[in-house]
Amino acid sequence: MLPPGFIFQPSDQDLVVHFLLRWIHGLQLCRNVVQEADVYTREPEALLRGRQKAYFFTTLRPSSRNSSQVARRAGSGTWRLNTSKQGVPIKLAVAGGYKVIVWFKRHLSFHLSNAKNSTGFVMDEFALSSRHAPSSAKGRPGQQVLCVIRQTQKAINDAAKRKRRQLETWSPPPTPAAGVRKVPDARLQKLQLLYIFRSMKRWGLTTSEEEEKLKDLMHDPQVDANHPAIKNMVAQFLNRASHLDLIHHDSLS
Repeated sequence: MLPPGFIFQPSDQDLVVHFLLRWIHGLQLCRNVVQEADVYTREPEALLRGRQKAYFFTTLRPSSRNSSQVARRAGSGTWRLNTSKQGVPIKLAVAGGYKVIVWFKRHLSFHLSNAKNSTGFVMDEFALSSRHAPSSAKGRPGQQVLCVIRQTQKAINDAAKRKRRQLETWSPPPTPAAGVRKVPDARLQKLQLLYIFRSMKRWGLTTSEEEEKLKDLMHDPQVDANHPAIKNMVAQFLNRASHLDLIHHDSLS
């Protein structure tokens, strides 16, 4: 991680020269700002974990055995190329005024099933030219690449609306049948709070202080269903979700 106050804002050339090239050749990298991940097996939402942008190293995989096509399906969606399979060539000036192609940049957007419109998640994929990379041919399985994934405002708004809908439609478990031990009301209220908290935490909408407070409430036998601490925390999360929904509607108006 970066020290407090520092922001990771590399240029395209920085990403290729100081990160991708060093990773491919097994050289030491500065800090853990670019992580290794199998980008094409997990949906971007899971990779970002609430962040607006993140950087990953990954190796392209074949869509099937002995195939020269790259597998770009991730979860319930697919990354679609907005450039050619090879990508846009990026030239670098060298001594004598000549320019050589050092890397290729491919731009992709994430689509669910056969949906025409993007989900709002986009990605830049950087790959070294075959002259500078020891791996396989350009844009083919086995190539080592650096991916920059980010979510646009559309993705942020859609996520807020979806979480709000989940919170509004949640209901406590049904009343147990005769002969089944009934869960006390205080326990049900705590379970509701825990469910809401975990849903909000997945989207980075909670604080560490709230998490510590929740742990204390969960283990306190004196806290019942009518305890103001539980009611206040539930109300806080619902209001926070309502605020995000208002942001979503304002952005569309």
